Amino acid sequence: MTDPQTWRVLGNADAHELVLAVDFDATGRAEGRFTDLASGLGDLLPCSIWETIPQEAGTGADDADPVERWLEEVAADGRPVRAVFGFCVGGVYAGAIAQRLAARQEQAPALVLFDPEQSGPLTLYSQFHKVLDSMSALLSAEETAQAADEARRAHEQHTTMAALGAELLDVYRRTAKPAFDRLELDDKRTEEITAVFASFVGYLIAAADIDPLPAWREAVVVTSSSPTSGLNGSRAAGQDIAVGRELRVDVPHVDLLRDPGVTRTVTELLGTDTRA
Repeated sequence: MTDPQTWRVLGNADAHELVLAVDFDATGRAEGRFTDLASGLGDLLPCSIWETIPQEAGTGADDADPVERWLEEVAADGRPVRAVFGFCVGGVYAGAIAQRLAARQEQAPALVLFDPEQSGPLTLYSQFHKVLDSMSALLSAEETAQAADEARRAHEQHTTMAALGAELLDVYRRTAKPAFDRLELDDKRTEEITAVFASFVGYLIAAADIDPLPAWREAVVVTSSSPTSGLNGSRAAGQDIAVGRELRVDVPHVDLLRDPGVTRTVTELLGTDTRA
């Protein structure tokens, strides 16, 4: 069997069914990963688990449909998809994938989301600050403050995702250069790291064009204890999102995908008929 190019196989490669997991997994992040969840599931879930590989950066609206690019290899593989997982903004893409698969295979896949969030300008701005925080040890206080001020002004000025994303990418390049210089990274490595951030920006921009709410009404949502994450954050902002079923767990967002209790919950969910 040929290895997929837009998916990373996390476990049980030869199983008879697939589970698809959507996330933007980047090296060095604090949050748990689907690799952690897959490791915990082990042989408890007899499915081959595929996770999306971040696609190359683009401009957003004019790019090829990222959902269809992922689904092309799923269709070529031929195995039925038992469930689709999504983490954070990955829940937007997971909903779109599940909807399309429901029309293409005999039985609709289960949709299981972990702290799902919609994408918009505030998401992009907030994620930039998370990246800036991760570089703070390599930057002076003045450099950090300048980057934060430039990002704030960009957020205030731009109302479209593409324009805001382009501006924040420029701020990132200017801010990261002295950090990379202090690490003595060569040009190739610098461009590789910058390309990851650019790809993440494109991921958020494309997600903003998808309305996930119809799909989420059929989803099982695992909600962490973190007040600003997932449905908790939506409620705090005055938006009460309807979902098929919500499971609230006493686990912070950062540990959601690596918590043993959450792993057991997923096993129990997929051991019952959670599919439409």
